[in-house]
Amino acid sequence: MSRTARELGTGEDTGRMAGGSETARRTLRLLTSFSKERHTQSARDLAAATGIPLPSVYRHIATLRDMGLLVGDDQGGYHLSARFIALAQAAEAAESLADTADPVMRRLAAATGETVLLVRLVNGAAVCVHRIESGHRLRISFEPGQPLSLERGASARLLLASLPPERRRTILQPLWRRDAARAAELEEAVRLAGSRGWAVSEQEIDPGVWAAAAAIVDDGAIVAALSVPSPLVRAPAATQQHLLTQVRSAAGEISKRLRADRRSPDPPAGAGTG
Repeated sequence: MSRTARELGTGEDTGRMAGGSETARRTLRLLTSFSKERHTQSARDLAAATGIPLPSVYRHIATLRDMGLLVGDDQGGYHLSARFIALAQAAEAAESLADTADPVMRRLAAATGETVLLVRLVNGAAVCVHRIESGHRLRISFEPGQPLSLERGASARLLLASLPPERRRTILQPLWRRDAARAAELEEAVRLAGSRGWAVSEQEIDPGVWAAAAAIVDDGAIVAALSVPSPLVRAPAATQQHLLTQVRSAAGEISKRLRADRRSPDPPAGAGTG
């Protein structure tokens, strides 16, 4: 095989990639055609709004329904599912916090060589709202915007610690019904994480992955968790304490920045810089 073929792949591969990209673009056009005014649309409405042929619209609708992103009604209309509420809340909640945390997260990623996650509680789930990749890419479950259960993981324990006991009990009610002993253990782990302001986990969410998480605090309350997951091969016991110290220091810096931002008065409307 020639060098060009090895580097660029065959024409067939290129065609598949282009086809996949077009499918993704069409799917996104369908989703973004919904609005407050056009919250429910038929397949024909979607075809007219996007210019996508009606047979293709039906195929995309089937995929989106299978993914739980679209809901159909008895009149042939479709609307976005409630999953988008969590995504919208995550986007809104993350914007200012992510802006404040981003430079600290980037320094932490550079210092540790690991991916850094900013995780918030959104609609009863742990949601990654910002992620800085390291040079060592790591396949983990915490993809941006993806809600995960609060029953496992270091970040989840800190987020649970931010809740009043009654609210925490409600969220964990399914676990209490399935396994009361496990739920009691988790409650104790949450109490400990809340008092410490940090937590660690090992292979609780992804096999072979250890993670350190520390609380980000604003106005005396936990508002997010900063986490660094690392493969156990790169985080043996001898280095875990050092990683935890780095994560705690970074979370503390973000917390200080949040306090400073809150104390800084907004400039008067229309004020210039002179």
